[in-house]
Amino acid sequence: MPVQSKLKGLIAEFGLSQKQLAKHLGITLRTFNDKINGKTDFSLKEARIVSSYFGKTIEEIFLESELTQTKQN
Repeated sequence: MPVQSKLKGLIAEFGLSQKQLAKHLGITLRTFNDKINGKTDFSLKEARIVSSYFGKTIEEIFLESELTQTKQN
């Protein structure tokens, strides 16, 4: 699942607004929107804050767990 989908799902699950999470991170809503829409990346510090806030590991939120199969010739 893409990072953006995971974050949007967690925000909804916790009944938050993007504005509330942006404020918790100390960034503007516009900056947060750029990050959640994949235009810019979350810093390691921001990733730690987000993961701690939701009680998850950084890996659970920010790493995609899809496996890619390679075609053998």
